[in-house]
Amino acid sequence: MKLAFAVPLLVALGTPTLRAQPASAPAEKAAPAKYAVKRVSLSGAYADLPEQGLDLASLLMGGGAPPKSFYEMLDKLDELAKAEGDAPILFDLSDGVGLNQAQLAEVERVFVKLRKAGKKTYAYLEGADSVRYQIAVQCDEIAIADMGGIDLVAPSLSISYMKDLYDLLGIHFDVLRCGEFKGAAEPYMLSRMSDHLRAHLEEMLARMNGEIVQRIAVRRGLRAERVRELQARRIWRADDARAAGLVDRIVPWAGVEKAAEQIFGRDDLAFEAVLSGKKRRKSVNPLSLLAELLNPKEVDAIEDSSLVVLHLTGPIVDGKKAQPGTLVSEPTVKLIRQVADDEKVKGVVLRVNSPGGSATASEAIRVALAELADKKPVVYSMGRVAGSGGYWITCIGQPVLAEIGTITGSIGVLGVKTNLGPLFRRAGIQEEVIALDASAEMTSPTRGWTDAEKQNLQGMIDDVYHRFLALVAKSRAMKVEEVEPLAGGRVYSGGHAAELHLVDRVGGLDEAIAMVKKAAKVDGDIEVTHLPRPRSFMDAVAEELLSVRALIPAGPVQVLLRRIGPAVGACTVLQDALVGDGSLKVWALTPDFEIRF
Repeated sequence: MKLAFAVPLLVALGTPTLRAQPASAPAEKAAPAKYAVKRVSLSGAYADLPEQGLDLASLLMGGGAPPKSFYEMLDKLDELAKAEGDAPILFDLSDGVGLNQAQLAEVERVFVKLRKAGKKTYAYLEGADSVRYQIAVQCDEIAIADMGGIDLVAPSLSISYMKDLYDLLGIHFDVLRCGEFKGAAEPYMLSRMSDHLRAHLEEMLARMNGEIVQRIAVRRGLRAERVRELQARRIWRADDARAAGLVDRIVPWAGVEKAAEQIFGRDDLAFEAVLSGKKRRKSVNPLSLLAELLNPKEVDAIEDSSLVVLHLTGPIVDGKKAQPGTLVSEPTVKLIRQVADDEKVKGVVLRVNSPGGSATASEAIRVALAELADKKPVVYSMGRVAGSGGYWITCIGQPVLAEIGTITGSIGVLGVKTNLGPLFRRAGIQEEVIALDASAEMTSPTRGWTDAEKQNLQGMIDDVYHRFLALVAKSRAMKVEEVEPLAGGRVYSGGHAAELHLVDRVGGLDEAIAMVKKAAKVDGDIEVTHLPRPRSFMDAVAEELLSVRALIPAGPVQVLLRRIGPAVGACTVLQDALVGDGSLKVWALTPDFEIRF
């Protein structure tokens, strides 16, 4: 090894005097400037307010990477519209992109800004689903790899009806509800979906798909009827996609950089990464992690005048301790009051992404939001879903914006009781209760409600439902008699809800921020702060490893049911039955379905 390095070393360090040096070295020619291209790589899932930290359940079950910040991504794209120069922008859509329909509407608005700024945009596809194609159609030109294709599927809806599974496991539910369209109750009661609910949800899907069809038709110069025909065929090979007008160019399957050479007709490209699809993982120092665990840092306070986007995300539950991905009543109310009392906060956008949950927790949060609105300008912005309890918390008489693809409404309530008695008996467990009267067993997890108990509890359910109707009527300046035909658990797309005056109009977060800024009489630029701030990594480690909650049986139940199918509502009810305080609860839950593209 030494000899191998010795010869080049001597050549490199040879005595200069042995070689004649020219009087002056000729000037080097400047390298020709390369053609600059801004490259945007979109991949992975994007969340309005992504959770940070350790998810042990996801880790053990082989879960994927955590979602990225959707609004950070939007800010990067917005900067492109404001940037000087005319460098083209290439969107690399070769990887899967997780965006919901409400987020796609926000992305569409950024592309409008790019076009107004005179920026030329190009999209590269390999295998594209509906989400990636809806992004691609916003570009001036679409290129697809020759072996690629487009899955132009219309949105569909998936609901897991698991009554037969519950029967097999020995888990029974007693359900009381208001409104026959309260679809959250059906999976507990039926083995298949009722016909009237199916017809109602088909109408909602048709309205949501109308936005997709219009988006494609306008950008590709096609008739709406033609787009529906393309959706009905669904799978489009590259050649057929070009013939149908879905794409502009076919390039060899050689990656985005080779594709770019064909798109721009030159091979002297210099790529500037605006967004990277991959995120480098930082090295972990065990000592620094231990120090952070033992001495956690306080969350930084808002230092300058700011508008706040307060994210109200996840199922709504009663409780005193914050849980990731869940809207817990007491810590949420505390945060709302902190924002209300902070003089640096000039106005608040309430970004709702919640399927609902506990009616009492929803009311506690709603009251706190009403107090906030008495102190500062407030505007609601609905995300993917704001239904049932998620709609309840908007009922304070303030402006509400929703996207066309938002799922909202679901004005209805239900009471659910988990009966694990058959499961216990199969496992050889017999619960013996000694009490002075039968009412002591009303909250027992091993038997269902009696007819007399159901009759009594139905009155409580009805009272909560009528309260819900009254709140909606007051906040929307309607009569209860006008709200009632729209309630009963019916769900609507955001566009339909606007037609029915359940929300004020269609619009996104950017419009809501502009409205709050105007109401707060803010001139010029002002900082926009998103709250709550993400937890640190060690906060998550401490909660998962040191908390007693990590040892309770509800976690495995949730993992199991989520693997079986969409079951957030069932998981919430089951967890309450297993580890709750035993109190009777009324739920305001949106039907637990997943929109698929």
